[in-house]
Amino acid sequence: MISVKAALEVIRAHPHIPSAEDVRCEESLGRVLAQDVVSPFGFPLFDNSAMDGFAVGSPEGPWEVIGEVAAGASISLTLLPCQAVRIFTGAPTPNRIYGVIAQEDAKQDAGMLLGEVRSGQHIRLQDEEASAGHLIAAKGANLNPPHLAAFASCGIENVKVLAQPRVTVLSTGTEVVSPGLPLQFGQIYNSNASALTTMLKFWGMQAKAVHAKDSESELREHINRVVAQSDLLITTGGVSVGVHDLVRPAMEAAGFQIEFHGVAVKPGKPIAFGVRDDRKVWFGLPGNPLSTWIGLLVFVSAWLGHELPRESRILAEGFDRKPGREEYLPASLSSNGEITIKSVVGSHANFGLLESEGLVRIDPSTSSLAKGDFLDFLPFPWSNNR
Repeated sequence: MISVKAALEVIRAHPHIPSAEDVRCEESLGRVLAQDVVSPFGFPLFDNSAMDGFAVGSPEGPWEVIGEVAAGASISLTLLPCQAVRIFTGAPTPNRIYGVIAQEDAKQDAGMLLGEVRSGQHIRLQDEEASAGHLIAAKGANLNPPHLAAFASCGIENVKVLAQPRVTVLSTGTEVVSPGLPLQFGQIYNSNASALTTMLKFWGMQAKAVHAKDSESELREHINRVVAQSDLLITTGGVSVGVHDLVRPAMEAAGFQIEFHGVAVKPGKPIAFGVRDDRKVWFGLPGNPLSTWIGLLVFVSAWLGHELPRESRILAEGFDRKPGREEYLPASLSSNGEITIKSVVGSHANFGLLESEGLVRIDPSTSSLAKGDFLDFLPFPWSNNR
């Protein structure tokens, strides 16, 4: 059994090395950019009006209104000093323009335009925002909605992003039943597959889920089928030392070298980690729901590059525990930012993360915590209470 720190070091020593792939911009939200994206041209693309109003050809009027230029117009005209045209926001400005008088500031008398204007007034100049080659987003950026809007303004349809790991979640257990099916006595519903796949989706990834009963042949058949299609295989259950815990030998038979099996963590001690020569990775998580969550949020997240941040927070109430293993427990945040450790019945708790904003980390040697002590707090990715 190794420490949490040592386990995380082993995991980080086997990082996923993604390839790059082209995706449509509208499907790239949250993805990691694989190369710089630069503007193919300057912005604005041409001189244009910033207002609805009148483009005039000289600093003083009156001006004769000789026409109209709408947004999207492709006509080209040249203004004389005594001339003006009706113009609309975004419309290309005429040649030899002096400025634009906003519609609300213009007056017309006997067919002539009157008003005041400054040189360059209400004109957006070509390239004033950015020149061609301007860096819009750098390699490594997590793409957000402003990025995608900027790409669209450049006419960019596809971008190159890092390919996401292909993930398969394999839940195990003869007693485990899919939601929606009737339960027999002694059976439980499969919450672990939902926890893992939905969290992966929350991180912007996709994962498929399969289930195997406690049968060596069925388990190995599933593993052999999905491992070829996966960069990461996460199993739940069957990873302890009982007679029905068949996962580790099945994974070894599939070519995985076990890097560790057993971590001094509570809950989740039986967690296992293995790698193959082709860099495929396996996490074996315990089947108890809270242990599965801790395995995902503390260990699997490290391999995926989604480790939870750590904040130092004040404990609102004292807490006693049995020392020996590093412990992670759900906790809530008060309005002043203090943490309260939530009471859970054990690693089999189904509702342990409800009404919590994150996890607290307690050192292995700690047996008693007092009000006012500082603890590491790891906010949940879905929590807005920071």
